[in-house]
Order: sequence, then C-alpha cells, then structure tokens
Amino acid sequence: MTLYNQFRARVGLGLLTQNPLLDKSAGNHLAYVLKNDVNTGGTVNMNAVDPATGRAWFHIEQGDKPLFTGVQEMDRAKSVGYAGTGVGEQGSFGGGKGAQAAFDSVTSTIYHRAGLMFQAKSEIGIAVGQDQSQTFVYVTGHQKPQANASDFFGVYPVADQTGVGLHTGVESPNPFPDLSTANADFPTKTGYPVTAMSKEGTALEVLSFTLTEAGSATPLDARLMTRDNDPNRYLPSNFAFLAAKAPLKTSTTYTVKFSGRVSNVLVNKEWNFTTRS
Repeated sequence: MTLYNQFRARVGLGLLTQNPLLDKSAGNHLAYVLKNDVNTGGTVNMNAVDPATGRAWFHIEQGDKPLFTGVQEMDRAKSVGYAGTGVGEQGSFGGGKGAQAAFDSVTSTIYHRAGLMFQAKSEIGIAVGQDQSQTFVYVTGHQKPQANASDFFGVYPVADQTGVGLHTGVESPNPFPDLSTANADFPTKTGYPVTAMSKEGTALEVLSFTLTEAGSATPLDARLMTRDNDPNRYLPSNFAFLAAKAPLKTSTTYTVKFSGRVSNVLVNKEWNFTTRS
C-alpha cells in the first residue's frame, strides 16, 4: 500500500486506506488464482481474454472451479460484506524480487496504470502469494468517492522523476494488437508510456503530445492512445497515453510537451524525466 500511495501522491491523487474486507476479497481471489493455476495457464490462461466480457481471465472466476467466490471483483467484494462501489482489481508478479518489482510491472503498462490512477477510489485490500511467481492481488473501491479539483491535470512519469523504465509492460488485453505479447516485441518496439490525465468525468482533447530526447530537436516516433483509438475501448475519456515505438535509452533525460483542451480550456504542459541506469 505504501508504494501505491507514493505513486498516487506523485500524481496528485487522493491516498488510499486499507480495508480488511477488501484484504479478504483479495486473499480469496489469490487463493482461487493459485488453486486453479491461472498464472501458468493451467485451467485458465491469464494471457487469454474472456470473449464475453473482453476482460483478462485473471480477473474472472468460474463457478465450477475450486474456491470460487464470485465471477467479477464486485461480486467477490460483496461476498465478504464490502458495501462500497467502484470495485477494481489489479494483479502483478514480484517474481521473487518483492513488492517494488511487482508494482513497477503494473505502472509500466497502459490499462493497468490507468486503473491505478482512477481518482474516485479511496480504499484498498492486498494479498501476496507464496508461489514462485509471487503473485500480488490488489482490490480497490470506495464508499465515498474522492474527487480532484475541476482544473486538475496529472502526468506520469512526473516532472524530474528519475529511474524511469525503458519500455511498456506486457498486459492483457494487449493495447497494441500489432505487437506480440509472447516474444520480444514489447521490450524492443515500445518505449515507457507517458500519461496525461484530466479530472475524472471530463474529456481530454489532445492537440499535440511529444516526447523528445535531450539534445535532439526531433520528437520520437510514438503511438498516441486515447479513448477514440483504443483498440479495446478500455480508456476513459480523461486519459491520453504516449508510447515511443522503440525502447528509451538508459540514463537519458527526455522532454514531454503536451497541448490540449479540457472543456474548451487550453492546457499546455512541459516537463522532463530521466530513465534508469
């Protein structure tokens, strides 16, 4: 939870408090995931998507499987008595390297990072597996939604952030259908994604969004993703993501320039970040 709150504080979002009922819900789902070998593609392949919902199988439980407590995360939260709404779920893997590695793997993605940045959430439950993959399950919700100011504008990586990753993390569903999640496409054909975000419930219109290496006059060739061109229709209207088409260089400073409109109000922002060594 500390890492999650540090992330939200950097972006300018409200912090989360731990809820024991959500802890229990996360623990129940983790038990289901491990029992049914979801991580390694045993009875369910976590990299596959449920055709009925378009969601990754990792987040869906099947009623005929052992330790079933609810099909989706809201069902599972209600099963333990949680009375809040807006329940969401994240899964990640520490791979024996601990919580920091697990959380970094989530923040390097498109859709899962967007989930971390939802503004209304205020409570969290966490469960950590003792399996070889060191599976983490985070369940978030709110009983009273948090809200940012009407002129809120958040970015990630934030200004002057150091140690930033080099490429987009693999996730399901795949935000880049032209790339394979089963080979080296993501490490070699994507850069670390940059996020721009306005207040929840608004529409962020992008006029220009560029990423440029320090000392260069030419922006990197990059993919812009918003709700309008999201192939999976996951992103809300207040998000924009920019991901270079090649990995970022180590120990290098990059400049981001964003120009857009929110409710016909012009927003211009420029900031720098530096990648890891």
